[in-house]
Amino acid sequence: MESLTESEIAQIARQQREAGVQRLSCHFSWPEFCDERQCFHQEFVYDIAMFAAASGFPWRHVIRAAVIAKGIFPQLDGLNVPKLLSLLRDALSEYLPNLTSVHRHEFTRFLTDTCISRRRLFQAAVSGAANMSIAQLHLEVQLPPTPCPLAQGTDLHEWEHQHQRGKLTSMLRQKEEMLQGLREGSRVTLGEVDVPENEQLDKEGVVALVRAAVRATEGQMLQSLNQEASLLSDILQLRLQQAALATGRLHSPVLCNTSHSGAHPDAAGKAKQHTAKTGQRESGRAV
Repeated sequence: MESLTESEIAQIARQQREAGVQRLSCHFSWPEFCDERQCFHQEFVYDIAMFAAASGFPWRHVIRAAVIAKGIFPQLDGLNVPKLLSLLRDALSEYLPNLTSVHRHEFTRFLTDTCISRRRLFQAAVSGAANMSIAQLHLEVQLPPTPCPLAQGTDLHEWEHQHQRGKLTSMLRQKEEMLQGLREGSRVTLGEVDVPENEQLDKEGVVALVRAAVRATEGQMLQSLNQEASLLSDILQLRLQQAALATGRLHSPVLCNTSHSGAHPDAAGKAKQHTAKTGQRESGRAV
């Protein structure tokens, strides 16, 4: 250890860790261990010395810190915390009696934290556990299946587009079927009209019977025409929404009202005109 001068320890502190450990170890004899534990011993001494150098200790105190670390390491086997603190206190009093209070506090805290936090590791290393074989268990981790690339799936906006298009198509088909059934069916049901059996009707009697029949069917015809106009309006709205959806302009479509309880004003007016004209034609033919 006499060869470890202040200039030498300064040079060691400037080297890389591996080279520094080898160079510092050349200045000590290592009779304590003759196996892998000797490497642990040398690295421990180097780490303590480099902490002292990094903390601003004078170089002579850095050398003495290395001496303290070399003497402590072989005693870490089975050393509990109170004995460790007592060992550190005695070592500091013997080798670093003139250490400043700040450096003494930092050095004591570092040694205590290092030895206590790694106490079980040091105990295993010093007692020769480094030569024990270690059984390694290989665990197989089951990962979830890899999802398909996005190109093989369906984009969310595309799915919503298809869903809305299918909904519009279904409603349009339903409205068209209702309109076809309305047009192919009977729009009016004639009620019973009292016709004299044994009397010869004159012109005025025939006209009266025709007008009575027209009045009986007028309400039914008006309701049927209103229903047809409503269906045509719904079909037109659904087709417009389909066209807008196809061009991408429909973002939040609002489906049309499919209720048939109210009639469209224009349709109602046209239905009344149609009914009136129909009545006149029927009356003219009857006459």
